[in-house]
Amino acid sequence: VSLHWGSFVSNDIWIVKLDSTGVITWEKTFGGTSTEVANFIQQTFDGGYIIAGYTNSNDGDLTGLHGLNLDYDYWIIKLNDSGTMQWQQLYGGTGSDVARCIRQGPDGGYIIAGSSSSTNGDVTDNNGSSDFWIVKLSSVNSINEIQSSVTNFQIAPNPFSSETIISFQS
Repeated sequence: VSLHWGSFVSNDIWIVKLDSTGVITWEKTFGGTSTEVANFIQQTFDGGYIIAGYTNSNDGDLTGLHGLNLDYDYWIIKLNDSGTMQWQQLYGGTGSDVARCIRQGPDGGYIIAGSSSSTNGDVTDNNGSSDFWIVKLSSVNSINEIQSSVTNFQIAPNPFSSETIISFQS
């Protein structure tokens, strides 16, 4: 492990790229002094990687936590093809927001699926204690574009299925 921000009771995200024979090509650790969890990773059109997870840290590799470190925010990380972080962004409110999946669409943007118990911050509506929350990000070239391109979708009834498939059409 190249770096670990947290203590022995917290988690960081550890990303390992293997070659076709299982030999480590590169490995990277990302996080802060509290808990970070990666739930999904996908290779992007540019050969890099996009990671969806959650955190309650606001230090180390992270900035922008919504509220105190008692609840989680979506944590989205974009890596280049060698595993170097290009950008990171937190989404959510002062409740617990957990990103479960992220996919890149044909427009180059991203769609994130997860759950939220927030009623403020980036979350514009909440219908119960924890709702399914989908965030659409436009194609990004900088963090400033990301910060201004959040879209919320509502799906009812909630929960509607143990598995959800989100697809894009051109």
